[in-house]
Amino acid sequence: MSDVVALGSPAAMDAMASLVDRDHDFRVLRRMPPMRRTLAPGVRPGMLAGCAVHVETTGGDPVDDAIIELALQRFWADAEGRIVMTGRPHHWLEDPGRPIPPGVTRLTGLAEPDVVGRTIMDPVAGSLIADADFVVAYDASSVRPFVEKRLPLAAGRPWVCAMCEVGWRENGFEDGGLPHLLVQTGMFYDAHRASTEVTALLHLLDHPLPFGGTVLGTAVETTANPSWAIDVVAAPIGTTNLLEGRGYRWNADARHWWKEVSATAFDDEYEWIVVHVYGGTSKPRFRSVTWCERHSAPG
Repeated sequence: MSDVVALGSPAAMDAMASLVDRDHDFRVLRRMPPMRRTLAPGVRPGMLAGCAVHVETTGGDPVDDAIIELALQRFWADAEGRIVMTGRPHHWLEDPGRPIPPGVTRLTGLAEPDVVGRTIMDPVAGSLIADADFVVAYDASSVRPFVEKRLPLAAGRPWVCAMCEVGWRENGFEDGGLPHLLVQTGMFYDAHRASTEVTALLHLLDHPLPFGGTVLGTAVETTANPSWAIDVVAAPIGTTNLLEGRGYRWNADARHWWKEVSATAFDDEYEWIVVHVYGGTSKPRFRSVTWCERHSAPG
């Protein structure tokens, strides 16, 4: 019996997993652990304090839909982008005051009985975000509008997007969502819930990249650089396909096409619009975009 217990012990299982992992025909995945980091003696956390955020909602429209789950965890990173210390994870459910769609329940497991009478602790959640140097989400353009609508105290903070501000393919990854990216680092998780998504995000941010640095360091460096938003106001009839093919998106509130470009690409893009869209008869509007405005709701 003692041999059976020893064989099934964590140490034995880890040894077997390590042995299998050495064979190129196998890949071992380990269940994602909690993200807990305590600052080691003599190590300074550096200049940046971040707040990782994820939400589950009743739908994808921040105007008409509502948050049903919010998770946050503060962390501190050193100058190389390594997470050296983490705060306590926070997690709240909230009653949206409306039925939760069946598709959301199938995805998250959350139904009306789980959230009835529950609410987010606004002072705690808002201060965690407001006091951070930056906020990070996997898909910041989907998360930020919901968070700022629900927590006005958190509005206007710098945001980082782990999905779009890291060159995943250039760094040897197949992009395909947070769970798939984490699998490529050797970890997996089960539940599609805000709290587990935040933990997965932190592990992904801390992952070292093959050409140096970490996912977090790369994402912060990318998004901290200002860019330009080009607004194609009153685009001539017949240019829709041209603009869509160039990567422009429709802003339904302002009723114009727009695209964000880097500072180095601005001159070429501006000239392209003037020549190919306006035919030399007009010019687009443009505005500077920093990480304080990026990923916010269009308007």
